[in-house]
Amino acid sequence: MAGPQKNHADGHRQRLRERFLRAGLDGLLDYEAIELLLTYAVPRRDMKPLAKELLEAYGSIEKLLDATPADLLDRHGVGASGATLILLLRQLCAKYLEQKARNVDLIDSIEKAENFARMKIGGGRKETFMVMYLNSRNQLIEHQQFSGTVDRAAVYPREIAEFCLRVGATAVILIHNHPSGLCMPSDNDLLTTNRVLEALKTVHVRLVDHLIVTPGACMSFRARNLLK
Repeated sequence: MAGPQKNHADGHRQRLRERFLRAGLDGLLDYEAIELLLTYAVPRRDMKPLAKELLEAYGSIEKLLDATPADLLDRHGVGASGATLILLLRQLCAKYLEQKARNVDLIDSIEKAENFARMKIGGGRKETFMVMYLNSRNQLIEHQQFSGTVDRAAVYPREIAEFCLRVGATAVILIHNHPSGLCMPSDNDLLTTNRVLEALKTVHVRLVDHLIVTPGACMSFRARNLLK
């Protein structure tokens, strides 16, 4: 009995792989993409039911990749290997977008900064503040993150200005997420932006923009004329 079942499962996985290699993710339904991923973490189980369960629970691949390791481990059947693989995939995507953001003019290609930030912090459950440090060619040379509570991140303008001097930055892009999913700046966002702007002026560093990101949206302070 085990032999035919195993052969059927192996054949199904092979067909999924072949469809993916032939047409990419366009050749798979969303649950099939999750199923194919999980087969590399749990190679000897039928992953289709779990893949469908995860997609139903989270609603989309995007929200699945935003899940915390603890949340994934609590899902029946994911296990440490599956949770690790999903977390690794998300962080590889973030690293890919970070490297895409290097060696390009981020002022002319601000969408690369947006994409990197949305992958890195857009889906966070706590407010996180990111600073992208640019050189004289507007290329990313370093980034920092400051995490906080659900609705506020701890930001220290003087430390940002000092770090600019340390790494030789001539411009910065500020980015933070809104766990609420709303891309509207709060009074505290405006106050923090002005404080950082004043600190940067003391070291002759430009504030290029301040972006608010969520998994599905981005708002630019500069585009809304909110930078003084």
